[in-house]
Amino acid sequence: MKKKFSMAIILVLAVSLLLSACSGNNGGGASQGDQNEKGGQSAEPGKKVELKLTTWAGADEAKELQQLLDELNEKSTTYTIVQDSNPAEYDTRLITQLTGDSGPDLFWISAQRAAQFSSEGAMLDITDRLKSSDKPAANVDDYYESSLQPFTHDGKVYGLPWLQQPVMLYVNKGLFDEAGVAYPDETWTWEQFTDAATKLTKDKNGKHPGEDGFDEKSVVQWGFTLNGWPPSQMFIWQNGGDVLTEDGQSPIDSPEAKEALNFYSELVKGPLTPSQQIVRDRGFDKMFRDGQVAMFMGGAADDLDSTVDNVQAFMVPAGPTGIHATFGDILGMGINVNTKNADAAFEALVDLSDAIHHWKIMPPRKSLADLATLQELHPKKSHSLEAIISSMEYARPYRYSEKYPEWENIYWTQLMDPIINAGTDPEKLIPEVKPLLESVMK
Repeated sequence: MKKKFSMAIILVLAVSLLLSACSGNNGGGASQGDQNEKGGQSAEPGKKVELKLTTWAGADEAKELQQLLDELNEKSTTYTIVQDSNPAEYDTRLITQLTGDSGPDLFWISAQRAAQFSSEGAMLDITDRLKSSDKPAANVDDYYESSLQPFTHDGKVYGLPWLQQPVMLYVNKGLFDEAGVAYPDETWTWEQFTDAATKLTKDKNGKHPGEDGFDEKSVVQWGFTLNGWPPSQMFIWQNGGDVLTEDGQSPIDSPEAKEALNFYSELVKGPLTPSQQIVRDRGFDKMFRDGQVAMFMGGAADDLDSTVDNVQAFMVPAGPTGIHATFGDILGMGINVNTKNADAAFEALVDLSDAIHHWKIMPPRKSLADLATLQELHPKKSHSLEAIISSMEYARPYRYSEKYPEWENIYWTQLMDPIINAGTDPEKLIPEVKPLLESVMK
């Protein structure tokens, strides 16, 4: 689940940026020409500058990242990147750093924060620099359009994505074989999905839902699991609906959205999925790892298919009319608008983005969505790569904006949480929640 972003923190950043602009520093209102002049060029010719990179990487990820940095630092005659990685309260810590004088030159950022920071002037406009660069990662035409959306504001680009991972359907093939159920394919819709989940759900006596004698209270294996993840928005998209439009409307009362929310609600109620209490007690993905759940939806970068025996990732099922859609989680990197070494920071941004594209899955560039290339880079996930590549065409992010965090908070607390944890009928909630969502976006 995504952490809720404190509106107070957003205000702190906005006020700080406003003060910075008023005092003549290189704030959000500066043009790229101003940023070049005030943000600073790279240091003296022939002298490498030190750039600070802030990330949320944990211990193991930070070690792998450092290997990339060591290689880049050795090759570069312009920069040396110094890693500052700490996942604890990352958003709060980054905001504090950016509002001070000792902020990082480069920083990792989620799609949601990228949309906010781009609009608030906290990230350097790199549009012209991208056009002038001949490095592969600077070619914006090579990126999936959806992956660049959060980093683009008013036609300007403020950062680069280094990962776009679509939600995939992870399958325990052993349990499928045991139940005599065919593996998922691109023709699967909600109907085939629920049929398979029914056959893969069984009680202690081997009975399935719908059979005489089935005991819902003694289920030992479930066909699927969910707890607010995967996101309900994805199911609404699959049914041809939407939750947030470009003009700020929230059409959750459309027939398509209602049908999808009802479908989600029925799944949560069981018996094809475990109760929320069981999920909390036993662990969400752990139940899948332990063979208690046959199907699990997770990101393409998850290691379920490389660490659990006989597990493979497939495309998520389409909606009733065959509409394919999946949520694409996007992560990337930006440059502090107040960096004193803008040129060096841009060079490092492009170099490091390219390095991460060859490290993480799934790279957001179409030229790297090649099966042979990815099999060489990610041999442990080779059996899942075709489905991951196909899913990239249907992956989409949320419609992020500076107001999105408050909208999301209402969507979760007023709509989804009551559906998931209280069993409230979506039809009752929708007319109450819709005006709240739309008022936030005005």
